[in-house]
Amino acid sequence: MAGIVKTAVSILRAPGNAIAFRLRSRLRWSKGVAALPHEDKGERLGWLTCEGHARAQDLEARFDLAALRQRSSRLVFAENLALLDSLSRLLEGTVLPVSEDGVLRAVDVGSGVFQYATALQRYLAGSGTTRLRRVVLRGIEVDGHGIYRDGHSRSDHARAHAALAGDDVHFQVGDFTAVRLPEQDLVTMWFPFVTRYSLLQWGLPLSLFAPRELFQRAAQIVRPGGLLVVASQTEIEALAVERLVQELPFTHVTSASLATDLVPYGERTLGRLGAVYRRN
Repeated sequence: MAGIVKTAVSILRAPGNAIAFRLRSRLRWSKGVAALPHEDKGERLGWLTCEGHARAQDLEARFDLAALRQRSSRLVFAENLALLDSLSRLLEGTVLPVSEDGVLRAVDVGSGVFQYATALQRYLAGSGTTRLRRVVLRGIEVDGHGIYRDGHSRSDHARAHAALAGDDVHFQVGDFTAVRLPEQDLVTMWFPFVTRYSLLQWGLPLSLFAPRELFQRAAQIVRPGGLLVVASQTEIEALAVERLVQELPFTHVTSASLATDLVPYGERTLGRLGAVYRRN
């Protein structure tokens, strides 16, 4: 009942979301690539336990986060550590798909501000190999023109995070279901909108609620043998993802909890679940 009430209340936001999205999409505001801030990380992030601090240090060293440490806020740095921690658990023992030319091509769907670009690139480049592989990573976000307090748009910030992650990391504003893309080795989706409630809470119009089309598009561009990696905020969303993927030529590989204590809002991650699927 509580879920029905929340969804009903969120529907009231739909007209406003539609107007605001239309306006910012037409304005396409940009102030140029944003300057990434630096906050002192100190010897340890204050919310970490001793065990968490040791794990964070190990991840930082293994995945070469020195540049990120110097050009990030404490929260962004922690979120990159948390993503590396989650990917290490979720993809443990899974061989990453690489094209015949030795390059791993990946698309991240619904990248938001793409603040985790460094972690995603580093994991894909270094996991399961002693020699770093080349990764061509593209983040795609349908709502990239929202304006932040510093006057920069979401796209301005996302392009800055992409540039920090590496020369082969890019960001674009677009609808994943419509953007033309070459065949990919891997597609990631962090918390895709598979319920109307989550989409409306983000501020998007109901016209963009198309979870079936979203996953169908993923099936179209992931090559046979490639991977689809999906993170869900709740068990309800994870079950919705499972139902959607069952209709498509994917085989379930593994699932895992994505709860993490490496971010200050760790208690809010307790329901997060990840799943990996291989394209048939």
